[in-house]
Amino acid sequence: MRALGIDGTYVLRDLAPADLDAFVGELRDGRYTGCNVTTPYKALMAGVCDRLDGDAETLGVVNTITVRAGRLIGSTTDADGFELALSRAHLWPRQGATALVLGAGGAAAAVALALTRVPLLRLRIAARRPEAAEDLAQRLHGSGDIAVVPWDRAAIAREGAHSAIVVNATTAGLDALPFEPRALPAGCSVVDIRYTPRPVDVVSAALDSRHRASDGLEMLLQQGLLSFSAWTGMAAPEAAVRSALLGAVQG
Repeated sequence: MRALGIDGTYVLRDLAPADLDAFVGELRDGRYTGCNVTTPYKALMAGVCDRLDGDAETLGVVNTITVRAGRLIGSTTDADGFELALSRAHLWPRQGATALVLGAGGAAAAVALALTRVPLLRLRIAARRPEAAEDLAQRLHGSGDIAVVPWDRAAIAREGAHSAIVVNATTAGLDALPFEPRALPAGCSVVDIRYTPRPVDVVSAALDSRHRASDGLEMLLQQGLLSFSAWTGMAAPEAAVRSALLGAVQG
């Protein structure tokens, strides 16, 4: 906003569940142009929106809400942000490849949706809550060859052996995942959508075993650029945003 001369602020609101109704009232009253939504409220806030656009309607989750004349328009920049990030890193899977997604929450759903855009891709989903994985597979029904994999080391190892890309879209680290990057085939890419000042443990293990790997920092950046444009109707100044983001993470 400073780079474009916009008189505005972006603030963190850490809300308990009991505070959500009051916050929705603040949105409708015009106190905010919009907001981002993160775990655990992506599905809940989708339910209060007056309209869901694009991927948000498909998935039933939002990470971006834009206020227009008191109406709440819900969208998600997760899928597009993930696709842009992987394309920038040259990790986007080839046509006909197999992708394995770990997780079935809001972010995992967006990752899975983005991957269904690869023609003829085989998508496998594994989650600690098998019912959530099955629900996600049903939401994406008709988008290609999609199946649920049990959340255990043997099943994930079998799928990983045939995968071109494995994505950790859970909040868990390597010690809590039934997954071993060193067991993946040569050429398989590993992505962990978490981000820290240093490479997350999944990424570090993948790099140590000579796999191409990436964390979620670029995805976060691309999500933010898309949200900013939704709120303002303006293209975000990517260089300024990248500099600010890196400074915040590394600082």
